[in-house]
Amino acid sequence: MKIFKLLFSKVLVVLLLFIVQMLLIYAAVALLENFLIFQIISVIIALLIFLVIINKKEPPEFKVPWLVLLFLVPFFTIMTYILFANAKTSKKDWRRLKAIYTETNKYTGADEGCAEILGDHIGIENYLATTGFLGGHVDNRVTYFKVGEEFWQDLLAELDKAEKFIFMEYFIVHEGEMWDSIHEILARKAKQGVEVRLIYDDLGSVGAVKTGFCGRLKKEGINCRKFNPFRPVISGVHNNRDHRKITVIDGKVGYTGGVNLGDEYINKDKRLGHWKDTAIRIEGSAVNNLLALFLQLFDMSAHATPENYSRYFVTEHEKFEGGGYIHPFGAGPKPFFKEMVGENNYINLINAAKRYCYITTPYLIPDYALINALRCAAFRGVDVRIITPHIPDKKIVFNMTRSNFPYLFKAGVKIYEYCPGFMHAKMLVADDELAFVGTINFDYRSLVHHYECGAVLYKAPCISDIKADFDETFKVCNRITEENFSMNKIASLGNALLNIFSPMI
Repeated sequence: MKIFKLLFSKVLVVLLLFIVQMLLIYAAVALLENFLIFQIISVIIALLIFLVIINKKEPPEFKVPWLVLLFLVPFFTIMTYILFANAKTSKKDWRRLKAIYTETNKYTGADEGCAEILGDHIGIENYLATTGFLGGHVDNRVTYFKVGEEFWQDLLAELDKAEKFIFMEYFIVHEGEMWDSIHEILARKAKQGVEVRLIYDDLGSVGAVKTGFCGRLKKEGINCRKFNPFRPVISGVHNNRDHRKITVIDGKVGYTGGVNLGDEYINKDKRLGHWKDTAIRIEGSAVNNLLALFLQLFDMSAHATPENYSRYFVTEHEKFEGGGYIHPFGAGPKPFFKEMVGENNYINLINAAKRYCYITTPYLIPDYALINALRCAAFRGVDVRIITPHIPDKKIVFNMTRSNFPYLFKAGVKIYEYCPGFMHAKMLVADDELAFVGTINFDYRSLVHHYECGAVLYKAPCISDIKADFDETFKVCNRITEENFSMNKIASLGNALLNIFSPMI
């Protein structure tokens, strides 16, 4: 039955059609390969591509794979580079996106008092406001959930209180107990007249939802959309996925973090042992940032023109004195984001640490700039610790993660593996006063290719809860050192080859 389902699955059909297109293109190239004129033209094109790659203002890691392929298989690389390397946006779509951003960002300016609270850390706010186009906020209430189960129960309670709208955006929706409990409330609220919207990533949820899932929700009154539907058309745009996790209820309550809508995230599915994930609930003016991120991507994916956004944004939020600073922000691929916002935010936070900097990530495949920031912090005397999974969800990626350990060991970075199971949380805490919780992994997919989100926190009361969770988590981790670290030669050789192409993976 599984083989039958695989043979007729959407992914396999799309991939087969995709391969057929590629073969037709390369067959056409092969037929022309014997012609002298074609060969001369190909050499000229290859040289032009070489010059374009060399002169791009990008890290060397993004240039090396293309240069290697251009040298080894020039004809293949010419066609692949033209098709995949530069995802273009039509002028019409670009104007539409700019208009949506302009309208939503009217409601996301920085609160007064950010500079006063942040002090010497104001540069962190300045960077995010300039590159992510959303402002920071003060006096919000932030609740930290140290496991997906806590988030799930709190989410159900808040969804049940919704009166005006429920907006949800997730990379994965996986039918099961968690989704069923959420779906029941969404369908009921839609019948009561509450506006319900859901956007999920089409590729991220492949195999997790049944055929016709989106259509069935629409019939129930839920405005459902698949982000970037996976179609059998050769395009680099398929590499850009919606990896965000956002819920906004009535413009007053917002959630983000690492938890998707599936049973593994609440430990109802224990194939990978205990699934460690985290999330936060936000109440206050910062919810507007999450709302703006949702509306921007929802309307962009629907090719819609700007709506009357004023009906969703709350302009007078309740203030929670002593709530500190929070800045929810979005990150994503070019051309929508000109800078690598997610990576540079991590680097800014790591550089700000003076005593300690603790990090969790399921994948540790950083580029040179990020790994250098980690090493430099350790060389400065900062206690840098990173927790990764002990039980992998992807063996190849797990090996690539571990291949970076020795270089970090040499700088004094401490590495821990989460023994109970899979570590999926994406967090950072430093010096008892600075933190990040979000969706951004330490790998190229999150840092370069995906749409992501998260929140920077400073002097927020919940940071003590985050630090306490790290302290408890270290107790169930195995510290990996130079003395006990090992990797077989086959895996090492595979990593040496894969690391060349990791920016493309």
